[in-house]
Amino acid sequence: MHKKPLTLLWMFLICFMILVPSAYADTVIFNINGIKGAALTHIEAKLNILETSYPAPLSEKDIQAIYQKTPADIKEALQPYGYFKATLFSQLTHQKNKWTIHCQVIPGPLLRITSVDFKLTGPGQFAPAFQKLQRHFPLQPGQAFLVEDYNKTKALLFEIANHSGYLKAELIQKEIQIDLQHDTVKIILHFDTGMRYYFGEVSFNKTAFSPDFLKRFIEFKPGEPFSSDTLLTFQQDLDNSRYFQQVIVTPETNQIVDYRVPVTLFATLPKSEQYHVGVGYGTFTGPRATIGVELRRMTDTGHHLKTQLQLSSVLKGLAAKYFIPGKNPLTDQYTLGADIQRFIPKNGKSTSEKLSAAYVKTIRYWQSDVALNYLVDHYDIIDEPSETSELLFPSFFVSRVHADNVIFPRHGSALSLNIQGSNKQIVSSTSFIQGDLKGKYIVSPTEFSRVIVRGELGYTVVNDLLRLPLTLRFFAGGLGSVRGYPYSSIGPGRYLEVASVEYQHHVVGNWHAAVFYDVGTASNHFNDTFSRGNGIGVIYNSVIGPIQLYVARAESTHGKPLRVEFSIGPDF
Repeated sequence: MHKKPLTLLWMFLICFMILVPSAYADTVIFNINGIKGAALTHIEAKLNILETSYPAPLSEKDIQAIYQKTPADIKEALQPYGYFKATLFSQLTHQKNKWTIHCQVIPGPLLRITSVDFKLTGPGQFAPAFQKLQRHFPLQPGQAFLVEDYNKTKALLFEIANHSGYLKAELIQKEIQIDLQHDTVKIILHFDTGMRYYFGEVSFNKTAFSPDFLKRFIEFKPGEPFSSDTLLTFQQDLDNSRYFQQVIVTPETNQIVDYRVPVTLFATLPKSEQYHVGVGYGTFTGPRATIGVELRRMTDTGHHLKTQLQLSSVLKGLAAKYFIPGKNPLTDQYTLGADIQRFIPKNGKSTSEKLSAAYVKTIRYWQSDVALNYLVDHYDIIDEPSETSELLFPSFFVSRVHADNVIFPRHGSALSLNIQGSNKQIVSSTSFIQGDLKGKYIVSPTEFSRVIVRGELGYTVVNDLLRLPLTLRFFAGGLGSVRGYPYSSIGPGRYLEVASVEYQHHVVGNWHAAVFYDVGTASNHFNDTFSRGNGIGVIYNSVIGPIQLYVARAESTHGKPLRVEFSIGPDF
């Protein structure tokens, strides 16, 4: 009757005897001295491979074998860094369960390049890119010989060839002549470009877009020199556009005719309709809701429509924008917009209707927007009579955004300028000209920190201030402006001045702590009294962007009240 418990006890003891010793198994540590930098890193990686080639747990016999092979592995690891005459002194010590392999490395003399025989042949030898490389060749006599530099030079030759259309280029001779007696190296590189290849016709898979529309995306023409970089950039641009979900661009190198490379483009499209519903609570806006609908393919030529309904205690609005692709849909488009808005800031209220037509141009990090706007605004401002203004005014907007990461950048910048104005003689209640300059800069001085600096400057010259609509006046306050003050509670005014600095420090995982200081004003007097806010915050770096929670103090308000502010979304 006791056999079963005894059997279980024996099984437990056997498992304990098998598993527990592995926890106390001998370990080996490498202690390498006399070498630093990339060479040491390479040695450590090679020794790690040597150690893991033996099954765990390591026996004393295994450790002795590792010890015997270590010097040879270190010498081999040093050779790519120009050390071919290294001397090693090694010792194996044992204390408790820890074995240590001590190695003192005397790397010896570096091999030096004494001559470089580099020759270019073939039809592309006089191409500007190759000529520039020849004038500034990376390998020069007198340099230390590094295998990495040698391999990079070979890769650069083929990179230039592929970028310039020489797809069959080859190294017809490559030699490294090492003279260990004199510690010198002679390098021979003879490179033949081969014939130049050109773009052929581009074919598309069948999609909901018309073939003529798809051809407008092509940024190169048949007959132009083939370039792998051009194709890569082309695919990335298509992938990042709103028109496609995924794009694969393939050069058909097995179907080349007369040195022309056909290109096949396979594209999948996103759903033709997208719906967006958002609900939340803003510290100063109260409950809010957003409902959006996007019709992505109104026509087979890429026309699309966006509509959005926004509801909160401060701002209620219904907006629609119709997009018409331009000559190149990736960089050019026209828009037609309509917007009805009810705006209730602290010091006034406004009901406005706006129509606009614009041309938008995008070039890499830059975007410009030239628009003609028609605005009717019925508004009340504290201490001013109720007014209705009608304005027909052009506007010009330009912006640049560049960051190392879209979601949570460690380095990045954003800059925008908006200029607009009207003439009283042309369907307008008053004449004005207005400029608004915004900037934001993010830098990470250390691995664990971010500094965010931002500012905004707005300036208005107006003929009749009372007839300038509330929606065209400046406001400050709230997240993204002067924290600690209700949204748009500072103002309205002809002028706007805002500055902010924030320091974020990594705490653990995706969590960061922050301190900040904001100043700003929006008034009818330039350099008027500034409102100041400061506080602390906590930031969680999520997959949809930073989730930020701040406790802000309104330093310029009586009693210096505290307010909590919350936001979700990318920095740019």
